[in-house]
Amino acid sequence: MDPFDFSSYTHDLMVSVIREHYPGMVHGVNYLVAHPLDPATGKQNGDPRIVSWTNADIEQPKDEDIRALFRADEAKYRAAYIRLLRDEALANTDGKASAPADAPPTLRTNAEAWRTYRQALRDIPQQDGFPFSVEWPDRPR
Repeated sequence: MDPFDFSSYTHDLMVSVIREHYPGMVHGVNYLVAHPLDPATGKQNGDPRIVSWTNADIEQPKDEDIRALFRADEAKYRAAYIRLLRDEALANTDGKASAPADAPPTLRTNAEAWRTYRQALRDIPQQDGFPFSVEWPDRPR
């Protein structure tokens, strides 16, 4: 599973930069970020941009200024976004790694697989190449 494109400056990364530099601004409420899509693949095709900024008290930043902030500390923004994805994956598996002592063996085996998966998620930041390269663990079935 690779939910993250490590080769591009993406919509989500632009939102992360704005979130840090403009506290209190909420994507989808105070501003919108979008990016062009390749019609053949449905994947991002070009840099993201701010398409709406509704806070009259804060001047809308230029897209290139947000990108410059990203480039100046790219590893930090990528790491924060990967941790966000990882934390969501952990939250979505809460409760799956537990089995009562008297549970059937298949249920205990399944719970162990979930514990292993959850530990692999927690270990992502220690991987070689993090945050520019991540090997996402396979989710148990």
